[in-house]
Amino acid sequence: MTIKKRLFYSNLLMVISPLIAMLIIGTVLFFIGEAFFSGTDEVDIMNDSLLEMQRIIDSTDIDLLSIDKTTQNNLMNQLSDKGFQISGVQAGEILFTNMNLEEQALLPKYLEKEKLYTANQTLWIRDEDYFLLWRHLETDTQPLTLIVLGFNEVDRIHGAKDTAALISLVLLILISIVFIVILFSLYFANKMIRNIMIPINHLYEGAQRIREGNLDQDIFCHGAEELEDVCETFNEMQHQLKERARKNEIYERDRNEMLAGISHDLRTPLTSIKSYVRGLQDDIAKTPDKQKEYLEVVYLKACQIEKLINSLFLFSKLETGKFPFDFKSVSIQNFIVTLLDSVEYDLNKNNAVLTLNSTCTDQKVYIDGAQMSRVITNILDNSLNYNPNRQIHITVTLSEVDGIIVIRIQDDGVGVSDKQLLRLFDSFYRGDESRNNAAEGSGLGLAIARNIVNANNGKIYAKNDNGLAVIIELPVEKEGNQ
Repeated sequence: MTIKKRLFYSNLLMVISPLIAMLIIGTVLFFIGEAFFSGTDEVDIMNDSLLEMQRIIDSTDIDLLSIDKTTQNNLMNQLSDKGFQISGVQAGEILFTNMNLEEQALLPKYLEKEKLYTANQTLWIRDEDYFLLWRHLETDTQPLTLIVLGFNEVDRIHGAKDTAALISLVLLILISIVFIVILFSLYFANKMIRNIMIPINHLYEGAQRIREGNLDQDIFCHGAEELEDVCETFNEMQHQLKERARKNEIYERDRNEMLAGISHDLRTPLTSIKSYVRGLQDDIAKTPDKQKEYLEVVYLKACQIEKLINSLFLFSKLETGKFPFDFKSVSIQNFIVTLLDSVEYDLNKNNAVLTLNSTCTDQKVYIDGAQMSRVITNILDNSLNYNPNRQIHITVTLSEVDGIIVIRIQDDGVGVSDKQLLRLFDSFYRGDESRNNAAEGSGLGLAIARNIVNANNGKIYAKNDNGLAVIIELPVEKEGNQ
C-alpha cells in the first residue's frame, strides 16, 4: 500500500474510530447515569408531602374552620411553615386563603373540574410545577373544600440532579473522546512511523555497508510501495556499483599489465638497438658486411617498435570508440575464400596446412571487411606464433545457425590452459607469461580482434578442442536492417 493511501486510511480511522467509541461510551454512560440517579424515590417524596398536608388538616377542628378566623389563620400558618399555601372555598366563594393572586389564578381551571361530592374525599393532582390537594369536608354549616398548593420540589430536585448528571455525562463523553482520539492518533502514528522508519533504517544500514565497501548484501524492504521502490532502486544501484568496481578492478589490472607489457616490449628492442649502435660506434663491426648486419638488426628492431606503437594506437581508438569503421554488405563465403587465398602462401611457408569447410552460399553480413580481415589474420598469426617448429593444421569452418554466421578457426596445436583461456582476449596477455617471445607478437592481437568483432555487432570466444578453436559469430544481414 502506498504512503498516500496509508495516510488517508489512518486519518479516516482517527475520525471514525472516536465517533464509534463515543456512541458506545455514551450509551454505557447513559444507562449508568440512569441507574445512578434513579435512586431518589419521587413517589416517596410526593407521598410524604400528601401525608404532611393531611396530618395538619386532620389536626384542625373542621367545624371551627368555617366560622373561626383564628382557626383559619392557624391552619394557614402551619401549612405556610411547611411551604404550602391553602384556600378554603365555601359555596363557590373563597372563605380564607394565604395564596397570592398569581397562585389563586391557578385555581379556577381545577375548580371547574372538581367532582368531590363525598365527605372527606381527597383528590391529589401533580402538575409540572406544583401539587394540588383537594379535601372535601362536611361542616355544621355548609360543605368546605380545602385546596392546598405546594410547589413541585421533586421536579426541582430532579431537574437540578438531571442537569448535573447531563453536565457530568457530557464532560465524561468529551474526556473520553479526547482520550480516544489521542489513543488512536498515537497508535496509527506509531504504526505509520514504524512502517516508514523500518525501510529507512534498512536504507541507512545499506548506505553504511556501501560506505564500508560491502556491496554483497541487498536491502530487504517490506512496507509502503514507494519505499519498496526506493529500496529496489538502491539495490540496483548497489549492483551497478559492484559491477563497476569489478570492471574497475579488471581495468586496473589490465592497465598495469599493459604498462608492464609496453615497458617490456619497448625495452627489449630498444636494448638491442642500443647494443648494435654501440657496436658500430666502437668499431666492433669493422667490415662492411658486419656493419650491414648490425644495421639490418637495428632496422628490424625499429620495425618491431613501430608495429607495437601502431597496435597501441589502433587499440586505443577502438577502446575509445573513435575508430572510423566502414561497414558494407559482404558475401561472407566470398569474403573468407578471398582472405584465405591471400594468406595461404605465408601459412604454407610457416609449415601450416589450411583447410576451409563451408555450408554457406549466398549469406551476407554487414561488416567492415578490412578490419574483419585484420581479426582473422591475427587469429591465424597466433596459431603460428604459439606453435613454432612443428607442422600445424588450421581448419576454417563457415556455417549458419539460426540466423548467425559462425566462423570457427581451429588448429591442432598445444592449446592453452583453462586459466589462460579466460584471459585470452585481454590486452597484453600472452600464454607465454614470461614474455620471452615478445618478438612474436604485441599481446594486443586478440584484444584488438575482440573490439573489432564487438563493433561489428558480433561475438568472439575461444575453447580448447584438440588444440585451440576461436569462434566468431556475426548476424546474417537482413533486408533494411543494416
